Parts: sequence; C-alpha cells; structure tokens
Amino acid sequence: MYERVADYVYLLIGALMLVLAAFKLRAWRRQPGPALLVMGVVSLVSAVSFLCSAPVIAEIINRSSGISFLSLLLVYLARMLFSAGAIALVLLWSPPSQRADSHQAWAVPYDAVRSDVRRRVVFVYSPVITAMAILFAIFHPGMDSSVALDTTYADRPTVLSYLLIYQAGFVWALWQLGRTSWKHSVTLDSSDLLRRNLRRLTLGCVLIGGYCLSKIVAVVGAAADHHALDWLGSIVGPLSGCVGCLVLASGWAGAAVTTWRQRRADYRALHPLWAAAMQVDGRLALDEPLRPWAEWLATRDLEWRITRRTREIRDGQLALRPWIAADLVELARHQATQIDHLAPQEQEAVVAAAAFAGGMRALRAQQRPAQHCERTPGADVAPADERNHLVLVARHLHGPFVNRVLATTA
Repeated sequence: MYERVADYVYLLIGALMLVLAAFKLRAWRRQPGPALLVMGVVSLVSAVSFLCSAPVIAEIINRSSGISFLSLLLVYLARMLFSAGAIALVLLWSPPSQRADSHQAWAVPYDAVRSDVRRRVVFVYSPVITAMAILFAIFHPGMDSSVALDTTYADRPTVLSYLLIYQAGFVWALWQLGRTSWKHSVTLDSSDLLRRNLRRLTLGCVLIGGYCLSKIVAVVGAAADHHALDWLGSIVGPLSGCVGCLVLASGWAGAAVTTWRQRRADYRALHPLWAAAMQVDGRLALDEPLRPWAEWLATRDLEWRITRRTREIRDGQLALRPWIAADLVELARHQATQIDHLAPQEQEAVVAAAAFAGGMRALRAQQRPAQHCERTPGADVAPADERNHLVLVARHLHGPFVNRVLATTA
C-alpha cells in the first residue's frame, strides 16, 4: 500500500517538475538569461529525482542494471545537481560586494559572478559528487535494495559517510537559497507579487530542510543501533520534502503563471473592442480571425496575439476618426472630469470608448459629422501603457458612461 501511494505521489510531482522545466527552458529560449536557464535545469533534475524515487521505477532501474541502490544514487546525484543550481541562483540573485543596493540583485549579469560560481559550485559540488560516487562503488556490492539504505546499513562507515555528505551538500544549498530569498523579500512591498513568490521559496526551503533533519536524525539513530525513530526517515522526511518541493516550485512558477493569467485576461478583454474595429474595416486583420471556440481555447503565444490585436485596434481607431464627432468627444471629456472616482488614465479610456462607440454609430448610419475630431482620444498614451489603456477602453465600450454620452448626443 505504501509503495503504491509513493508511486502516485512521486510520479505526479516528477511530472509537474517536468512541466515546470519545459516552461522555464522555453522562456529561456525566448529571453535568454542565466537565471531562467538554471531554474529550468534545476527543475529538470528535480523531476529526475522524484521519478527515480518512485518504487516502480526504482525497481526497474535496479533490476535492469543489476546494481543495488543505483536508483538511489541517481536520486542523490540529481539532488546534488539541484543544490549546485540553487547556489548558482543565490549568486545570480545576490549583488556583488561592490554594489550596496540590493534592489539591483535581479539584474546581476553572469560575468559579474562567474568566478564565484566556479568557486562555490564547481569546486564544492564536484568533489562532493565524486566522493559520493566512490563511496557508492565501495559499499553497494552484495546489498539488498529492497530495504531502506539509510536505516538498514547506516552502521557501516562508508554508508554513513555517503549519507552525511549528501545531506550536508543539500542542507547548505537550501540554507543559502532560503536565506537569500528571505533577504530580498523584505526589501519589497507587501503587495508585490515577487515578494510573495520569494516567501514561498523560503518556506519551500524550510520544508525541504525538514526532510533533511528527519533523515539525519533517523540515520544517526540507526548508526547507533537505535531504530525507534526510523519512521522519521521513512514517513515524515519524504512527506515534508514532497510538500516543500511543491511550495518551492510554486514560488518559481508563481510569477510566470500570474503573468500568463494576466495576458489571457487582457487578450479576452480586448475582444469586444477588436471585434468592433474589424467592423470598421475587416481588411485591417493581420491574419485570419480565429473562430470563437478557438479564441476561447487560445493559451499559447498570448503576448504576440495581444500585440497583434492592439495594432489592429489602433488601425481601426485611425480608420474611424473621420466618423467621430468633435462635439461628442468634448462632451465625453467634460462628463468624465465630473466623475471623482475616475483616475486620469481611466478618464482618458472612457472618453476613448465613447468616441469609438460614437464613431461606430455614425459609420453604421453613414452620417459623417460636420466636424470630426482631429486626434483620436488615447492616441497620446505612452507605448508602455497602451495595452492597459485599450483594455480599459474595451471594458467601458458598452458601459453606462458610454451609453449616457450616446443618449445625450442622439
């Protein structure tokens, strides 16, 4: 029963880590950066660690290779690679000593920390991995891999050394990553998304540290021939490690997921305004419009789709300008200033929405205004704010403010 549950849990977490690795590596290909690459590789080796921990896969590896505990060696080596990657992230996230402003930590180039990465990653974890491989080669012959290595064979000096070296390398990396994440989180505002993700990283490191502590207590007790606490290593440790990995992964994926959700929300919010722009001139579409069901299911390339959609909307506004009455725009601007709760950017958006709706009404009736507006409302919005502006315009396009302005100028 325990092995079946372990299979489900480890295989599920391994699959989730593979998905995270795929997203991080895909993001790195689109926007190359050392931190994204390290997170992708770390997620990948974490997936290997969990997949090889699943009893069903561990048995296949050990039986097909004929090497006792080979699956466990792969698990531990993958976690050492995770640890090396975690230290590399710490160095990438920590500002160089000559830079006092910690807010610049996220912009540290790799060249600035190259020597530290070599010293603290390569020169530390290469000997650790080598020592583990040598110790494993010494003790594994003749062992029974159907029992737990850490509590069954911990009384052997080579096995105890192997386990403690592994735990030391793991704990050091978790401590460094958790401490650095916490240190940077306290410099950010409490409402900042990055702060919440950093706190998750810190919590994940603490929970995985609970795995290490449970394992160390169980191993030391077993080495002294006291097995009353074996359950810490077989139940509490793995449970804490699994939960901690999920929390840590959510910290890495949190920003990406939130960004994706925001892009999808913006893409769908722009649809009514885009559909209206296509009524002005269907030739403005840069590509064949998606069918409604395909647009609802669109999940990929959202940044490109939004960029294309904003361009088409802007072209539609430009084509509609001869149909937008100047007096309607002035009325809308006057009424917008009378609404106290509207911020300046939203005032401009409601005016632009009223202008667009008024222009569409004139176009359908084929009634050009005596004097059209010389400049489309919202045309002066900075490029960085254009998306948010058009989303607000789309949300107000069929709202009460626009209906009131249209009713007044009917």
